[in-house]
Amino acid sequence: MPADHVRVNKILAGCEGLLNDFSLPEEHASHHGSVSASSDGQARSPAVATGVAVSPGQATADAELARSKKAWGRAIDRYVASVLEDNKEGDVGSPGGKSGRSGRSGRSAKSGRSAASRRSHPDNHLLAALQGNDDGTVSSAGHRSVDSNGQLVDECSFEPISPVGTTRDSPVYTQRRGGESKSWRLIKRYLKEEWKPISLIVLVILVAAIVSATLGGSSGGGGPNNTSEADGAALGAGLTPTGSPSSAPTDVVPTAYPTYLPTASPAVATEAVGGAGTTPNPATPEPTESPTPNSATTNPTPGPTDSPTDKPTMPAAYNDMLTAAQYVSGAAPFESTASPQSLAFHWLYYEGQPSTNLFEFFEQYAAAVIMFSLTRARTSWFYQHGSPEAAAFAENSEVCGWEGIRCAFNYTSEMVHVTEIRLGGKGLTGTIPEEVGFLPHLKRLDLSENEIEGTIAESVYGLTELRHLYLNNNKLTGTISSAIDNLHLAEEIYLGQNALTGSLPPNIGTNRPNNWRFFSVHDCQLSGQIPEGMKLKNAYMLDLSKNLLSGMIPNDFAQENYSTLRLLYLDFNRLGGTIPASLMQMRKLKGLFLNDNLLEGKIPDEIDDDQKGNLLTLRAQHNQLTVEVAPAICELDVNLGNYELVELGVDCDICPSSCTLCTGRCY
Repeated sequence: MPADHVRVNKILAGCEGLLNDFSLPEEHASHHGSVSASSDGQARSPAVATGVAVSPGQATADAELARSKKAWGRAIDRYVASVLEDNKEGDVGSPGGKSGRSGRSGRSAKSGRSAASRRSHPDNHLLAALQGNDDGTVSSAGHRSVDSNGQLVDECSFEPISPVGTTRDSPVYTQRRGGESKSWRLIKRYLKEEWKPISLIVLVILVAAIVSATLGGSSGGGGPNNTSEADGAALGAGLTPTGSPSSAPTDVVPTAYPTYLPTASPAVATEAVGGAGTTPNPATPEPTESPTPNSATTNPTPGPTDSPTDKPTMPAAYNDMLTAAQYVSGAAPFESTASPQSLAFHWLYYEGQPSTNLFEFFEQYAAAVIMFSLTRARTSWFYQHGSPEAAAFAENSEVCGWEGIRCAFNYTSEMVHVTEIRLGGKGLTGTIPEEVGFLPHLKRLDLSENEIEGTIAESVYGLTELRHLYLNNNKLTGTISSAIDNLHLAEEIYLGQNALTGSLPPNIGTNRPNNWRFFSVHDCQLSGQIPEGMKLKNAYMLDLSKNLLSGMIPNDFAQENYSTLRLLYLDFNRLGGTIPASLMQMRKLKGLFLNDNLLEGKIPDEIDDDQKGNLLTLRAQHNQLTVEVAPAICELDVNLGNYELVELGVDCDICPSSCTLCTGRCY
């Protein structure tokens, strides 16, 4: 059977049931019973059908009921005809006899939306019968109409109204047309429009979002053993959370502490460091998921105290830097927090800018140790005796920016190296640390005119690129190491005016030629003999004065070993014996100081011709010389106009009366 016939039969069956539901008012029905229709379609009551006489009022009611049923019959006929006509036009509008719904994908005049589809809805015929209009037109007086879905609505309130007087709660109102809900019909109709693909995409996204939210809410939902963030904060503050867990938690001991990070790159960011003296905050305990057996309390166990007994776990960057620092200094200095090594390391980690290059870090750390060692900054001694200016260097986070520290960029190694330390006359009172040896590119080390104590660090002699070493005028003790010969590239070495003891190293200049131009150990406490074999061919000045040196002056003080020597200071010692004749053959010698010794004999008078023109000062007083000064020496008087000798210092008992250089100036 065609589908439209099936639909019509269903409609007719429904309408027949609707007509059968028509009845008179209760007072009429109680007296007359149901009204039946005759074969001619006129409504007849049981009394009329049986021939029983009725009253005029009853007859009028029967006539009105018959008229209503007749009007409803015509409305049903129009409704069925309208439905059949719509179906027929829909079939014609589609090619190949297919349904006209396929033509609804477009909006042109040629689509399945014909003029018939824009006619009044078939349900309007039933609505007209409800209003009592036999012509099938719907009155607008009540502001009622049937929408496109066949639902009777009020045009003023846009609310659905009950057909044939039913209410919202009645079964007739809640019945769905065609077995489908209104919402589902709207969804199907919308999806058939041209926006169907977009609608499907949006629908899929919405469904996915709903499912995700549902699953997320169920998985993240709090259970009896879950603690909210607010409860966690309450636990951290030592408070009891609002929602107590259903089971008692076990004792919780924090296993992790907050890590410390440097204040600057790569390990010194201000951001995450609380400072060297900051006490880490303990981790917040959380209740466990399983209850503790035989536990009577329901409140979580309080967290640990603010001062944990175990040392905090330091980050990898800290440990790596510490390992590098211990490679330079060893582990022992770090056992004390007041040692220069410990102070330098922690300053560099927390306040400085440590380099990520290992060799650059070595130099930064070594320079920092030198500064903390020489100034005693941040120690108990410094707070009692030091001056704030001495510790001002620590305010600069860059080692190369410190006063007295100079750095240079090496284009070959592409690294920054510490090349100079100029701290002369700064009132330094500390010691020279061994870490100075980790400045391999250091060319100048000037710590002169301070009050530095201790010995000369052995690592100083390993600075093979050192050119200038100034340690004079301090309180240094100990001896001069034989490793001083390693400083063969040095030009100036000043170790004088210290409390150095021992003897001069015998190997100076013997292993390899050196570049020493100025070497001074003046005013120390050196003893022993002047070693033979010293070769300082490039020396301009050799100052061994004011010591406790004894023995004889070596004969190797000669032209071949000291070809460039200008000044020789051997005064104020305990040297004995005679004056070597070789000393008067040194062609470029300008000053010879032999006074205040135990020398015997005479001043050699065999003078090289070149030396005659260069010699300016000759001092030999306060010795045990017994022979008068030779005329060859007196003739060097600058006043005679031939040579340059300005000063001749001798004892009066050996100064001849004819020698104008010493007459009136003798000792």
